[in-house]
Amino acid sequence: MVTGLKNMMQSLFKRYIIIFISFLNFNSLYTQKDSAESPSFEVNVNKSLMGTEIVAQAICKNANKGKEALYFAFKEIERIDSLYSMYGYSSIIRQINMNSGIRSTKVTWETFSIIKRAINYSKKYDGLFDITIGSLTDLWGFSSDREVIVPAQSKIKSLLPLVSYKNIILKDKDTTVFLQKKGMMLDLGGIAKGYAVDRACEILRKNGINDFMLDAGGDLCVSGKNSKGEDWVIGIEHPRKKGEVIASFKCTNTCVATSGDYERFIIVKGVRYHHILLPSTGIPGRLSRSVTVIFNNTEEGTVLDKYIFLTGIKKFGKTKLAKSLKYFVVAQDGKITYSPQLKKENGLIITK
Repeated sequence: MVTGLKNMMQSLFKRYIIIFISFLNFNSLYTQKDSAESPSFEVNVNKSLMGTEIVAQAICKNANKGKEALYFAFKEIERIDSLYSMYGYSSIIRQINMNSGIRSTKVTWETFSIIKRAINYSKKYDGLFDITIGSLTDLWGFSSDREVIVPAQSKIKSLLPLVSYKNIILKDKDTTVFLQKKGMMLDLGGIAKGYAVDRACEILRKNGINDFMLDAGGDLCVSGKNSKGEDWVIGIEHPRKKGEVIASFKCTNTCVATSGDYERFIIVKGVRYHHILLPSTGIPGRLSRSVTVIFNNTEEGTVLDKYIFLTGIKKFGKTKLAKSLKYFVVAQDGKITYSPQLKKENGLIITK
């Protein structure tokens, strides 16, 4: 009886995988570099999640194994998206925001940890990354499906007292989160996508896939080699010429994060308003067009690129971090600055 039930559950699970996979845009290509080598398959998949297009490519000896690994990776991204979006019905962030100024919210250790890390990033990067910016991103409409508008300065100013990571109270003993001021809102959009990419890559490796690329709208990880047996080539989108590449470089076993004023924006009376807001003013940063960084994990990489974007390359270039970090920056005036090691170690090519 137990064996029969087990077989039935396994059959249902396999069918569920097949059903889910049918909603993904899969494409498998047969590749073989040398007749002496066993054949490889290039499995490609894409799906809209977390407000962007997630694109993945896996190089594997078994196409079905590659598809199954990508299935588990994309399910993990879906899970994180449902947990940490601001407006999702099952979102724990929505629940925390609804309880702001009223009561603490009990959360899982995973959620507690990501919020704790976010607070540490705020301290580390001069408060230019702050997940309590939610009331402002909600006001502008950048975190929702609503039409983006330019709010009145008086309205922006009225919400600034709600923005401070120092007003998040965490209790390790019972893993609770409390936002001290009523109306405070967390927005994990600046960190959750990077976390999702890192988690998905862990799952690919656990499932035996070591040669892959996973890209979530410019926040990506690469591992091993591409289908040609070479390092992966990463293109940086031109911030003012849609669909064109301004530069490219090669890398492997690393993560790349990019932020730009061309991703989510509106232009009103000739002025560009975008989604990367200064927590201190509630208005978009004006010192950069695009920032790309190479880092050992996508989560912190997505924080770093926003920090540099808001700091500006002139100020950032004088920091100790600038000497060790690989970066590519397009300033607001269009001037390009990049770290010497990106050119030397990754073969940076500027194509503008």
